[in-house]
Amino acid sequence: MNNSTFNHQERGFTLIEIVLVLVLIGILGAVAVPRLMVGSQFEERLQADKLVGLLRQAQLRAMNDPVSVTENDNLSRCAKVFISKEGFSIAQGCKSGLLDPEMIKQQANQGIFVGASGVSITANSELPLTVQFGKPAVDAKFLSEDSLLGRPFINGVRKGLVISIAGKAVHIEPEGYIHGP
Repeated sequence: MNNSTFNHQERGFTLIEIVLVLVLIGILGAVAVPRLMVGSQFEERLQADKLVGLLRQAQLRAMNDPVSVTENDNLSRCAKVFISKEGFSIAQGCKSGLLDPEMIKQQANQGIFVGASGVSITANSELPLTVQFGKPAVDAKFLSEDSLLGRPFINGVRKGLVISIAGKAVHIEPEGYIHGP
């Protein structure tokens, strides 16, 4: 027998390798390509989703922490969201006003989302406005019924609201249901 017969190697791909490559290409095509084709729409929807998340976070704070509906300087204990034509954030000092864009960046660098600036916003109410969930109770140690239920008060009045970020609508219903795009 000749030794060259045993040293002969076949070149090419196995069926398993070809199938694996096709599956990976299919996954990339299904996930990555649609995001690349709608880059600006994706960013706009992301900002609307972030607003929904911030509103829900403020609502949960109001439903669990009596201090969250009072004026305080602790961003992690505030149940008020300020919305203007240029952005949205936890209310400055838990009163009224957009946080400084530099503070928003600083908090984001620490992994804490407190708002966004440089965003074009419209609403079915006059901007700027403050959305507060709940009201202070008679005894500051307890939650009011409005706080327990997470009811929204927009500029002090209990009502619903529709906020649009680049055509993506975020709804706050009068009973407190928050939903977006």
